[in-house]
Amino acid sequence: MIVSKFPNARPRVRRKRLTAGRIALTAVAVLSLVVGPAIAEVRPSAAEAADFGRNPRDWALSNGDLANTRATTRTPINSHNVKDLKVKWRLPLEGKPTFAGHMASNPIVVGDTVYLITLDSAVSAVDKETGKLRWKHEFNSPSVGPNGVAYANGLLFGTTFTGAFALDPKTGRTVWSRELIAAGQGGIDVAPQVYNGTVVVSTVPSTFGRYVPGAMGTVYALDAATGAPKWDFNTVKDGDLWGHPEINNGGGLWYAPAVDSHGRIFLSVGNPAPMPGTPEYPNGSSRPGPNLYTNCLVVLDSSTGKVLWYQETAPHDLRDYDLQDSPIITTAKVGGVRTEIVLVAGKMGKAFAYRADDGKPLWTLSVGTHLNDEGPLPNEPVTVLPGVLGGVETPMALADGRLFVPWVDQPSTLSATGGLGYPDVAKGRGGLTAADATTGKVLWQRNLPQMALGAATVANDVVFTATYDGQIFGFRTSTGELLWKATAQAGINAFPAVSGNLLLVGAGAPVLSGTAVPELIAYSL
Repeated sequence: MIVSKFPNARPRVRRKRLTAGRIALTAVAVLSLVVGPAIAEVRPSAAEAADFGRNPRDWALSNGDLANTRATTRTPINSHNVKDLKVKWRLPLEGKPTFAGHMASNPIVVGDTVYLITLDSAVSAVDKETGKLRWKHEFNSPSVGPNGVAYANGLLFGTTFTGAFALDPKTGRTVWSRELIAAGQGGIDVAPQVYNGTVVVSTVPSTFGRYVPGAMGTVYALDAATGAPKWDFNTVKDGDLWGHPEINNGGGLWYAPAVDSHGRIFLSVGNPAPMPGTPEYPNGSSRPGPNLYTNCLVVLDSSTGKVLWYQETAPHDLRDYDLQDSPIITTAKVGGVRTEIVLVAGKMGKAFAYRADDGKPLWTLSVGTHLNDEGPLPNEPVTVLPGVLGGVETPMALADGRLFVPWVDQPSTLSATGGLGYPDVAKGRGGLTAADATTGKVLWQRNLPQMALGAATVANDVVFTATYDGQIFGFRTSTGELLWKATAQAGINAFPAVSGNLLLVGAGAPVLSGTAVPELIAYSL
C-alpha cells in the first residue's frame, strides 16, 4: 500500500480568456423537432480500452463514458419492453448516514460486479446477478456527496472526504491512498474521472455546508498506478481570493469532468462565498469583481493542467449558482461544419453550449421558474428562484442529438446580507426537459411532483430520472411519453447505471414522511 501527502500547491499559469458576449435566453415554451447531432467519439487509452472492452455492457465511469453522456445502447432495455422492468434484488445500504442520506452517487458495473460507495465512504463489490455482497472496504469518512467510484486500468478508484484511493477490484485491498486536504480545511465529495493513466479529483472549500474562510477548491491529477501527483489547478484565479482571504472562499468541483479525444479536460466549477453577503459586506462586497474561476466552465490541457479557455456563467454570484454539473462532449453542425461542442448546466437553472475548441457561446436554455435571479439583492428579503437547492442540481444526459435536463424548482428567501439556509424540501418540485443539442430548442418537457435529483440516464430510446420522494420515471426519448414508473422505499438523490438488462438505482435519501428503507435496487427485464 502506498500512503503519501500532496501539498495544496497553487501554481500560476498563463491564462487566455476569450470574449464571452451575453446570449439571449431560449424560452422554455419553444418547441422544435430538429434532428440532432451524433455523439462524439472519445477514445480511451489503450489500457482503458482493453479494460472496457472485456464486457460491452460495462458502466465503468460515474457518467458512463469520458464524454459524460450517461447514455447506452448496449442494453436490451427499450421503449417496447421497459414496462416489464421489475425488482430483481435489493441490497440494504448500511452505515451511518449524513444529512444527505446513505447514498448520493452513481454505482458502476464492470463485468459481473457492481461497485458502489456510500456517504460514509464505504466501498462495496456486489454480484451483479444475485446482489450478494462480495467484499466491503470501510473508510469511515463521512461525505455529503455526490461522491462515486470509477474503474480503469484494472483498479477501482474513489475518494474519502480528505483524500483519494485505488483498490484492488477483486479483493478491496488498498493499492494506494493519498491525503489531499487537511481535516477542517474543506473536503472532497466528487467522483473521480480516469483517462490515460490519470485520476482527476477535486477539493471543495466547505465542510458539511460550512464554508471555510480562505479555502479554495483545487483540482488534482494523480498517477493512476501510484497516486503520485502529475499536476494541480487552483480553481480560484491567481489564488488571491479577490482581496479578503480572511472572509472569502470558493471554487472546486462537484462532478466528474469530461475528457475529449484532443487532450482537453472540461471542468465545471462551483460558487464563491460568502453568499449573499454579510452585514459588513452586503451583496458579496468582500469579493468584488467576477470572482474567477467560480461558476466557470474551465478547459485545461489534460496532460499539463494549463488553461486553454474559460467561460463564466454567473459572475459575482450571490445566490449559490454553481456551474457544477458534469460537462458533456458531443458534435453539432456549427456554421454548416461538424464541430465538437460542450454542454454544461448548473444551479442557476440554465444549460449552455460552447464550441469545444475556443469556447465561443452557441446557445443558452433556461429551465424551471426564474424569479429575482440576477443582479444585486435588496436589503429586505425577497423570494428567489432557482433557490439554493434549485436549478439543474444533478447530471444531464445526451443521446441521439437530444439533451435531457433534470431541474428543480425550490424557492429561497434571500437579502443582501443573508438567508442562505437549507430550504423545506417538501415544497420542492421539478421536471425533465428534452432539448435539441444543436440549437437549445425545447423538444418536450415533463413536470414532476418533487425535486428531480436523480439525474438523467438513457437506455436506447428511454430516459430515466427520479425524484427526491423515491419515484423513478422512464420516458420515451422522442416524445416524453411516460412508459414506466416505480417507487423506492427511500428518497432518491443518487443516479442510475444501466448494464445488460439491469437498471441499478440507489435509494438512500431521507423520506418526506415515515421511515426510509435505504437500498440499492436492481430492476431487471
